[in-house]
Amino acid sequence: MARAATSDELDAVARAAAEAVDVPIGLVTLVDGEWMRFAGAFGLVGPLAESRRILVSESFCQDVVARGAPVANGNTEDDPRSRPTGAAVRVGAYLGVPLRGPDGQAFGVLCAIDARPREWTPVEIGALRGVATAAANLPGLFATTTRSTESTEEGDGPPHSLFLQALLDSLNTAVFACDAAGYTMFGNPALQRMLDLVEELPTDAAAIAGDRLRDADGQPLPHDRHPSARALAGEPVRDVVLRLVRPGRPPRTLIANAERITVAGAVLGAVVALHDATDQQRAQRFRECSLAVSRALVEADGVAEAARQVVDAVARSLHWPHAELWLADPVTDVLRPAASWTDGELDRPGLMSTSLGPGEGLAGTTWLTGEPVWVPDIATETRFDVEGAARRRLRTALAVPVRSAEAVVGVLAIYADTLDEDRVALTAHLVGIAAHVGHYLERRRAEELALQLARTKDDFLALVGHELRTPLTSITTYAQLLGDDPDCWATDGPQLLGVIVRNTQSLTAIIDDLLDLAGLESGHITIRPGDTDLAELTREGIEAVRATADGREVTLVAELPERVPLHGDPQRLRQMLDNVLSNAVKYSHRGGRVTVVLTEEAGVAKLSVADTGIGIPPDERDRLFQRFFRSSTARDNGVPGTGLGLVVTRAIVERHGGRISATHTDPGTTMVIRLPIARPGPDVG
Repeated sequence: MARAATSDELDAVARAAAEAVDVPIGLVTLVDGEWMRFAGAFGLVGPLAESRRILVSESFCQDVVARGAPVANGNTEDDPRSRPTGAAVRVGAYLGVPLRGPDGQAFGVLCAIDARPREWTPVEIGALRGVATAAANLPGLFATTTRSTESTEEGDGPPHSLFLQALLDSLNTAVFACDAAGYTMFGNPALQRMLDLVEELPTDAAAIAGDRLRDADGQPLPHDRHPSARALAGEPVRDVVLRLVRPGRPPRTLIANAERITVAGAVLGAVVALHDATDQQRAQRFRECSLAVSRALVEADGVAEAARQVVDAVARSLHWPHAELWLADPVTDVLRPAASWTDGELDRPGLMSTSLGPGEGLAGTTWLTGEPVWVPDIATETRFDVEGAARRRLRTALAVPVRSAEAVVGVLAIYADTLDEDRVALTAHLVGIAAHVGHYLERRRAEELALQLARTKDDFLALVGHELRTPLTSITTYAQLLGDDPDCWATDGPQLLGVIVRNTQSLTAIIDDLLDLAGLESGHITIRPGDTDLAELTREGIEAVRATADGREVTLVAELPERVPLHGDPQRLRQMLDNVLSNAVKYSHRGGRVTVVLTEEAGVAKLSVADTGIGIPPDERDRLFQRFFRSSTARDNGVPGTGLGLVVTRAIVERHGGRISATHTDPGTTMVIRLPIARPGPDVG
């Protein structure tokens, strides 16, 4: 039996290591179960100098053993192992190289430690490897760790190969090794867990997970590009990104490192370490996603553009093949698609329908409950219909509500074509994104209200300065003439009184509109709904403006059904129709055309009034429904008005649970009114 090296001899090796790279501490460490034993030490003080061991989990030497290669860490400040239990000084910098036996296997580590951070040069790394090579050839050094091979019954402890195996088994990093011919030598439990291996490792190391490993772009990994094959060929394998693809499970991101093992110029084999970096990568994607969404919401010109950019950012950042954003339509009480993004497969854009009711489908269920809905496997989903997603080979889905300050105003949903397991992290992230979207919608609404208020003040001053002051001036002037010259009563009296009456009526109309608007918006004016025929009201409204239209040679064209039953206030609905129809005729050119179309679809009455008139300049169209606003085209053409008619009309429509909008053509404008046919809630009346 070979003589074991003495403690003094091993301490001398440790001293040689420290002096070779000019550091205060040198160690010869051997794995002993869960402990890293200091077989040789130089420069140790304090408790560690007496115990001469630390836990493997607190030692940098485990990295050297796991990689089978030198480890040079110039600054360990952020590593908890820099302050091991019982250490008198902090580990500022660490350099370790493996000690190998005659069979080429690492049985220990020779390391140098500095209390301060430092950069390890290639010359210093080479010097320490030289000391390790010389020490490994000393008689008795290897025997120090193998003396128990022949006397395990005597309690001297397991051989070094078992120490190494215990270390590898305790690692969370997947590790396997092969010999010089590429035959598999071993793999640790972490490897089996990572790759879902239920059988023994294949004999060919380059075949380990060969059917599941992909390159960074997701392409199949050729045999000669497997980490073990690359290492045996002498190619550096450092921080190589691979993707692990397993049937029915989400892909995982792996970081591969591999090292060829050589002794005295002879290649003994290679060791490969695979680290699962999926969680770190997902956290990075979450950060990128949040940044992209924030940027989109800041830079978008409007809600439509913001919706498109948000779903684009979410789907691309998270690498999910389909994302969609739904916004609530308060008129019809349904969700309507605002934007969607798909990975380009032709059958996926058809996933979204034109509308969803409360509790209908994934998005409708989320809207109804106001809570996130997670579908781990679409193929087995029974709560609601996701057949369309299943046909399009989508497997996992998540939908979260988009909230304003008062209600759920939309739903953000994403779909994956794999089974994703990280429900908690993904849900938390998407809820945060939805909150950003909800805040954006609230902010846009507040900004629009503030802008409208500022413009209203200016327009009100203009109204007072012109629309109110002009008739008041006429009334005052003509009344003064009649009072100052009694003879006027006989000659010009009737004409002057006519002017006073017309201006008084104009003022009364303005005041009535202002009072109506204030009452409708505050709720002080009661809407008295009843069973009404909107088609008949529309016919009456058309007949009321026909004389004016004939005088301007404007053609009226109507496409009306026989009946459109509606639950509404007939007086207010007629006021709405009079405003819209009279505007269409008033703003039309002589000889123009006004087309009125009334339809009923999906529980909504849709009234369209299109003219071929003077139109609205593009830069003024967003102000069309603001009180006191009058377009420059109306002012330039001398068309009378107060800028209150459409505002009152909008208030009437909204009190009936509807919406009014305008589209613009060249020439002319089309007003579109949508009213729910169903009986409104009690708050309408």
